[in-house]
Amino acid sequence: MRERMLYLSARNRGPEEEIEEETRTEGMIGILLEKFDIDLLEYCSYGRKTHLRPDPALRIHAVTPAPRPHTILRNSLNKLRGSSYHTDTHKDLQNEIRHLCKTNDYSHVYITRGVPGSCVELISSLLPEACIITDALYLESRHSEGKAAGKRGLSKRYHMLNAALSRRDERRLMNKTGLLLTASEWEALSFKALSFADAGKVHVVPQFIDLDEYRFSEPAVKEDAVLLHWNMQTSQGKNTALTFLKKVFPLIKQEVPGCKCYIVGPEIHPEVAALANLDSSVQIIEEGSAVQEYIRRSRAVVASLREGCGGQLRILEAWALRTPVVTGQKSAEGLHCEQGRNILLAGTTGEMADQVLRLLQTPELGPIIADQAYRTLQKYYEAGNVRAKVLSLV
Repeated sequence: MRERMLYLSARNRGPEEEIEEETRTEGMIGILLEKFDIDLLEYCSYGRKTHLRPDPALRIHAVTPAPRPHTILRNSLNKLRGSSYHTDTHKDLQNEIRHLCKTNDYSHVYITRGVPGSCVELISSLLPEACIITDALYLESRHSEGKAAGKRGLSKRYHMLNAALSRRDERRLMNKTGLLLTASEWEALSFKALSFADAGKVHVVPQFIDLDEYRFSEPAVKEDAVLLHWNMQTSQGKNTALTFLKKVFPLIKQEVPGCKCYIVGPEIHPEVAALANLDSSVQIIEEGSAVQEYIRRSRAVVASLREGCGGQLRILEAWALRTPVVTGQKSAEGLHCEQGRNILLAGTTGEMADQVLRLLQTPELGPIIADQAYRTLQKYYEAGNVRAKVLSLV
């Protein structure tokens, strides 16, 4: 008889994080359905819901937050912190969690990154014998430490305190969970350093994609074009795009006047759109199935992994479509990549322009890097390989 799993997912983040986590959730559920019957419980803020369809092995439950007058004030106090451990989500989920745990015998509970740590404590009290799996992906306290860098005065102290509080919450999470998944070895080591007693619970399950969704019968005809693909509605995404259009793309056009720039994102900030409209060689592309074709045609994809811009999924998609990626050195942390072999890294705007120009002016270089990147993708990030590891862990 198949065991039953409770799968908790929260849709309460920005568009790019939403896409990344939705892709991971749908892929993970597809794997876990081979072994479990699943109750998917989603916290659906702003009406966003899963694309998955219920079937005999998958029951879907949705919880929509009820508006409360005090929420806005409390959320504003926690906004800079941005930690899932202090969000209001659990108050909307707890009644449904109690009901499901009372009426079902769950052997495993899977909790995604968007669900607050307080839900782990609730479930551990309701189901003391169940194996709790937490898909943490990234260490939130490290992001707070990153925000403190370069800050001064009260702002710096605030972010350092924020990081300390997040580390405390992450230690509690590691203590309560039976299995903690991260997206990379780098993140795994960071979690293990928090609690040596719980280090054995930490395992790496990277972001992954199904290569069957990126196969084309005909090879692409490349053109002198660079493609930007991230969320440009956030302040970080907007500023990164404006910097590229103002400081990087002009340097590229000096050497390759006919180069085009395609801008793709779930939402484009008005400032980015206004600047793009001043240059006929810059084209805004709406999200959709045609995006893959634009990625295939471009000689380079410029990716940004700054907070709020997106994640590794955009790089993996470019690799799957055999287009070289140019990104910042920090953006490549956690990826299996090597400068000049399967990715091109840049530390300044000038270096970014130089790396893109290498691909534009040396057409034979792109296929070499793209082929190595595709091999890396097959080895580490293809759904079939990740499937075997996930099933061995649970």
